Amino acid sequence: MKKYLPAILCLLFGVQQLPAQTTSKTKSFKVDNKVVITGRALPGDINPEIVNRVLPKPHPGTDQAVIDAAKHELNRYRAARSGKNSIANRTQNADPPLMMRNFVANAFNGYVPNDNDMAISNSEEVCSVTNVSIWSKDLYSNVTYGTFNLHTLTSSLGLAQEEFDPKVLYDPIENRYIMVCLNGFSDSTSNILVGFTQDSTSHNNWNFYALAGNPLNNNLWTDFPMITVTDDELFITVNLLYNDSTWQAGFNQTVIWQINKNEGYTGATLTPLLHYDIKHNNEPLRNLCPAKGGSTLHGPNQYFLSDRNFAIENDTVFLVEVSGAINSPPPTVTVTPLVSNIGYRMPVNALQPSADSLIVNDARILGAFYENNKIQFVLNATDTTTGQVSIYHGVIDNVSGTPVVTASLYVNDSLDLAYPNIAYAGTGPTDDRSVISVLMSASNLFPGTSAFKFDGNGVYSPLTTVKVGLGYTNMLAGNERWGDYTGCQTRYNIPGHVWVNGSYSLTNHTTRTWIAELTVTSGVSVPEISQTKDEMKVYPNPAEERISLDFNKSTNGRILINLYDAQGKEVRKLYEGAVISGKNSFSFNILPLAPGSYRVVISEGMGKKIATKQFIKN
Repeated sequence: MKKYLPAILCLLFGVQQLPAQTTSKTKSFKVDNKVVITGRALPGDINPEIVNRVLPKPHPGTDQAVIDAAKHELNRYRAARSGKNSIANRTQNADPPLMMRNFVANAFNGYVPNDNDMAISNSEEVCSVTNVSIWSKDLYSNVTYGTFNLHTLTSSLGLAQEEFDPKVLYDPIENRYIMVCLNGFSDSTSNILVGFTQDSTSHNNWNFYALAGNPLNNNLWTDFPMITVTDDELFITVNLLYNDSTWQAGFNQTVIWQINKNEGYTGATLTPLLHYDIKHNNEPLRNLCPAKGGSTLHGPNQYFLSDRNFAIENDTVFLVEVSGAINSPPPTVTVTPLVSNIGYRMPVNALQPSADSLIVNDARILGAFYENNKIQFVLNATDTTTGQVSIYHGVIDNVSGTPVVTASLYVNDSLDLAYPNIAYAGTGPTDDRSVISVLMSASNLFPGTSAFKFDGNGVYSPLTTVKVGLGYTNMLAGNERWGDYTGCQTRYNIPGHVWVNGSYSLTNHTTRTWIAELTVTSGVSVPEISQTKDEMKVYPNPAEERISLDFNKSTNGRILINLYDAQGKEVRKLYEGAVISGKNSFSFNILPLAPGSYRVVISEGMGKKIATKQFIKN
């Protein structure tokens, strides 16, 4: 159902739910082929690379003519904007997220686009993936484990070196990581590579399996994975395409793989279930985006979202639910179409300080999470007033009852914003805050990454700049591949913190990954200390596992927190970065420390010490 409405500020009411006519089928598998791979750079690794190897785009299938017509139609808004300001979302007066730790990650390795994703554990190990590498860093010990090239994985499985579209997540229930990437561009070579870590780190051993990329044996291959995990299971959605399909051809259907995650963690034979022929009114749904857990994981039921991603304008969002675990009883699939209060439009391409535009693929839903019986989701869109690439943010209320969807269009009058992802940033059952990360660019701004906050009540923040590019992107002939997705994850054991990764352009016109920690809770950051030493509190003291510092700060600035032993020797740097005013806390794990006396010293510019406190490690 289509409704042609202006893209104005929303969170209005009066939406409706359409009748559901759902069909689907299932097929069971057994997967024995497994290899064990160490996910870090090892002595002797040669890390082979091919410069500017262009990997597949998310395929639109036979709708290419529709896409071309839609882009042409929507570009008239770009051409006619003439400096107009958007009326879509002017409520951008919430406090923006504060950027904390941030750093460079995976280096450019010759593959286009970047395709960023990341995960961070409760013990602060970051795992970042791009085409075609895994990069790990322990933030506590400040140890970088280097880059693991996925060519090693495919070679170990006896497959061609045609890896693309890596995704990674952290499982806070089992304290493990899961990674998925694709391999092969035809029905005879296509596989889904699924890895499960054997322990709580991403740099040690992984159990990797190869799922069939042509699971229905009907000359199709697999493209564009999306993943999530519940209490007990892993879900993977992929698109099946016809052979020899390019951007102009090939979509057949989107399918859902349902896998017992503990089989992967233990290295057992996988017994996945495939849900396919998922249709509404006899039309296959496209690009099923899983709604990940918000503050924690959920289950056994799992929700997914789909839309009409090639439409000039549409207002329908499809809510898909897989009910039940694999064997207790067999799960079912239901599709509920919902009508939003405002429509979404396929995005135009983004501008940069170069003649080449940045490709923004379509309006598929790129990120979603479930929390407080709501699903928040994001996708690329076009604002018809400014002609800017913008972010469509939707909220589905009463998900388990009679769901209703409302949405807003987030627009920056001078920047193009694209490839969003979203994560829960609230701290309780009535807190619906979220952080939305985006790529940004403009005719006078090099491509980079930024983020903004949704306050849970219809108000958004201005952008927080995560990383500004150093040059324009120029890796291909013609318009540039900007990246098909970015990463965004809740820090499960620190409420109000979200980690993101995106990309920025370098002076040599390639791209690289940037990772950042963002917080929406001022009292949880690591700010500058009050000049009064007595206002700094250390507890518990003595301690065995973890030390916390409480302090106040009168102004914003930058600080350095160092740890020294009883002899005055520096043990390690604990923190260096931006701070905010007000009451704040900082804590760190002391289990690796030998018993004895230690001193925490906080200093500011030019090494001036502004607070110090002693504690005892038992």
